[in-house]
Amino acid sequence: MAIKIAITGAGPRGRDWIKEVKAASDFEIVACIDVNPMVLEATAEQFRLPQERCFDDLAEAISRIECDAVIVVTPADQHFRDCYTALSLDKAVLVEKPFTTTLRSAHQLVSLAEAKQLPLLVAQNYRYLRSYRTVRQLLKDERLGRVGMVICQYYRIPHEMSLAQRTTSQSVLWGIGVHHLDALRYVLDDVVTNVMSDDFTLPWTNLPKGASIRTMLSFANGTQCFYTATYESRGHEYFENGQEFYARFVGELATLHVFQRWLILCENGRLPRLIRRGPRKITEERTLLNQLKQAIRLNEEPETTGRDNLQTMALMEACLISSTKQTWTSPQELLDELD
Repeated sequence: MAIKIAITGAGPRGRDWIKEVKAASDFEIVACIDVNPMVLEATAEQFRLPQERCFDDLAEAISRIECDAVIVVTPADQHFRDCYTALSLDKAVLVEKPFTTTLRSAHQLVSLAEAKQLPLLVAQNYRYLRSYRTVRQLLKDERLGRVGMVICQYYRIPHEMSLAQRTTSQSVLWGIGVHHLDALRYVLDDVVTNVMSDDFTLPWTNLPKGASIRTMLSFANGTQCFYTATYESRGHEYFENGQEFYARFVGELATLHVFQRWLILCENGRLPRLIRRGPRKITEERTLLNQLKQAIRLNEEPETTGRDNLQTMALMEACLISSTKQTWTSPQELLDELD
């Protein structure tokens, strides 16, 4: 029997999830929810969703249809409300990143899900990009030896944003930084113990403070990371749709360069060589859906649990605190304060 899914948030990202669910034979869309009637109507027409499956309120939708899980794709400041509603009504949840906008609210949702023994997953889909999976495997196989330093840089040209994105401070941290920082945690398989961060905006872009960020991270095993990201880089609009990503993993035995989708391994005493990522058998979203399925049907613990994502939320909050106070901040101390 197909797992019945309700999707709340019918904008562009919500439509991506509708496509994924409709393409999976073991899932069925039973409801689509959005507070904007024009967006809801357009999405319903595009995917031929019957009127009786379309709602403007999540609680009403759950009360009128039978569903097993809710995929939350609303704006970040609505995630807590929608996740709380779904969990309170005994539904499994898969929520888009960022989990919530505060560590404390994320912790509250994790506590609720665990008390009700319901699956709660956070859709950190960058973990399942082939580049990151390949880096993780190389590190697991100790091809680099001990990793002492990571330099990670992301550049994007000024681009079209939603109103919420255009008017939100720390937009690059919430928009793309949450992806990269979670992926760094994942590939290094470690927790961050200390953060120094600063956000800023270039004077000619007319965006709120936080369209660019620079951050230093210390990991528990001693790895030091330097991360920068910006939505204000110009002059490369004809390369990779205006986005550039570069990471350098400096190890005891080798250095690994990651540039977009290309991986170059430079081992001591050997010529540099390309590392293949392997085929993309399924999408990153389908990987997450499979984890949701296994959690619902077999009670298997997913990789991207809400509990695991508290580490990412603590890292995000540490960045914000550090930017404000201009001091080193410990994500682990922030987590300890919740106990």
